[in-house]
Amino acid sequence: MERRTFEKPGRWTVELLPQNGYEARYTAAAPVIGFAFDSQVGIHAFGTDRRTGYRAKPNGLAFVPAGCDVYSSSETGGEYLKIAIGPCTETPWAWTRRFSDAVDPSAIKAAQTLRRMLISGDAIDPLSCEHWVHALEARASAMLSLKPGRAAAWMTPQRLRRIDELIEARLDARLTVQDLAEALGLSAGFFARAFKRATGQAPHDYIIERRIARARWLLRHRRLGLAAVALAAGFASHAHMTATFRTRLGIPPQSLR
Repeated sequence: MERRTFEKPGRWTVELLPQNGYEARYTAAAPVIGFAFDSQVGIHAFGTDRRTGYRAKPNGLAFVPAGCDVYSSSETGGEYLKIAIGPCTETPWAWTRRFSDAVDPSAIKAAQTLRRMLISGDAIDPLSCEHWVHALEARASAMLSLKPGRAAAWMTPQRLRRIDELIEARLDARLTVQDLAEALGLSAGFFARAFKRATGQAPHDYIIERRIARARWLLRHRRLGLAAVALAAGFASHAHMTATFRTRLGIPPQSLR
């Protein structure tokens, strides 16, 4: 998938960046809201030359103020929604604090809806797009207004990494939430609650998102029939994959060829 863009000139620009490796260095000309659909691993620096390793959560909301120097790189990247806000004197965009990896259910819904608009291929209704952009602005504003809180204590980055690795290794098999819980020595109920507190998404929904991501990658990079793509991504059948794509993305998988 190529980069998709939609804008309201002078107010905001929405970009959907594909899951590719990248290296970027820039000074934010305007406040930027970001949303990471996938886990990402790489190196970054904000407002300094000191680069540090990072591991971004899936469904993580981020904010970078105007004027902030940014460096970021990742060998694998991850699908990312980027919204540049136009000149505005209202708070919180005049604030200088940044944040990342904030998990918020309302932000997830807004970002997924914008992604669906951008990849559908249909004409985008500016009023509807504006509504969801403003929804993400509101969630970023709320995060900027909060004092930094303690993240979900139990689901540490190391445990999230273990879950990601297990999902990727067994995505084409009959993977269940119980399997993930047992890998960490937990009951399925406790694991599901801890995972949702950390990522804002139920583990069942997260597994489906990873299957969609793998199917999209295969559709772009491999010459496989749709039935083979479905099985390689863990769907029960071509029909199951098609129904999931239509529900989650608003398009059939063959339109991504």
